[in-house]
Amino acid sequence: MLEKVEGFVNEPLPRKFLFFDEMITPSLVQAAYWLGLVCVIWIGLEKLFHGGFFGIFEAVIFVLFSSIALRVIAEMVMLFFKMNATMEVVAKNTTPAPVSAAPTPKPVRKTRKKVSKKVTKKTGGE
Repeated sequence: MLEKVEGFVNEPLPRKFLFFDEMITPSLVQAAYWLGLVCVIWIGLEKLFHGGFFGIFEAVIFVLFSSIALRVIAEMVMLFFKMNATMEVVAKNTTPAPVSAAPTPKPVRKTRKKVSKKVTKKTGGE
């Protein structure tokens, strides 16, 4: 039984999926974008046919702004994943700095206030 599980895990697709070797969210974001675009067009057509005279303007403005907003949101999410991939490449190409002993700080010398040797005389109350 254990051999079957190990064989399943060592296959490329399950290994990528189970051990996070590859991100699947970018593909899901693209699918969600297309589904969202279909929904925006569907709602725009509904506004066009059921909105009366002003429904035409409302539908055009809704479809235009909603499709742009949907695209910007999808691109921002994809940008985070591309930044992650770029940082992984940078991390692989960067050699870590050698660990050296931290320099010991110099002891702080406490200084005393210099007291004047002059003695001030108090004058008696006249």
